[in-house]
Amino acid sequence: MKLLLTSAGLTSDKIADALVELVGKPFSEMKILFVTTAANTSVEDKSWLTENIFEFTKRTPASFDLIDVAGLPDELWKKHFEAVDVVCVGGGDEAYLSRIFAEQRIKDFLSSSQNGKVYMGISAGSIVAGLFLPKGLNVELYGEECEADHGIGMEFCNFVFVPHLNSPYFPGVTTEALEEKIDRFQSRVIATDDFAAVSLDDGKLSFVGDGLHQEYLK
Repeated sequence: MKLLLTSAGLTSDKIADALVELVGKPFSEMKILFVTTAANTSVEDKSWLTENIFEFTKRTPASFDLIDVAGLPDELWKKHFEAVDVVCVGGGDEAYLSRIFAEQRIKDFLSSSQNGKVYMGISAGSIVAGLFLPKGLNVELYGEECEADHGIGMEFCNFVFVPHLNSPYFPGVTTEALEEKIDRFQSRVIATDDFAAVSLDDGKLSFVGDGLHQEYLK
C-alpha cells in the first residue's frame, strides 16, 4: 500500500511532489477525496482545516471531493472512495476517528480495494494509519480533550506516527518529551514536524520535505 503520512498536509512543494510520485499522475489529472471526519468533535476554530484543503485546491487537481463518513451507509461513502486516486484523511480527534473507521470498516475496504490508490494522512489521519499511540499518551502529548485516550490503528505500517514535533501549538510534543516517554512505546516511533513527511511505497520508506523527523527503534 502507498502511504504519505504528514503532520500538516501539503506544507511544501517537496511534500506535494512526493504525493505526485506516489500517485504517478500530476495534480491536473489527480482525483482527491478529503475525509473531514476527525474534525467533528472540535467546537473551536477550524481555520487549520480550511488551510489543509486550500493546499490541495490551489494545485488545481482534476477533482476534489469532501466527505464525512460518520454514520453514512456503505453504499454512499464507498462510491466516493472508489472514484479517486487519493484518499486524504484530515486531522482532529484521532481516537474518535479510530472508532468511526472501525465502525465503518474502513480498513477492510481500503485493504481489499486499494488498486493503486494512495492513502494520505494529516495529523490524526496519519496516526490512525499505523500503530496507535499507547494508552494515556494521547492526552499527555497533545493536551487535548479527545473522546478517549486510546484507539485502534489500521496498521498499514509497523510504527507509531507522532505528528507536530516541536510545534508551538503542541508544547507536549518535543524531542525531549518523546525521549523521556519512549520506554512507554512498544514499537518503532517516527515523529515529524509540520514540514516533513513519511512516504511509503509498497513498504519502502523515505522521508520527504525540508522539516525535521525523529526516529526511535524498539
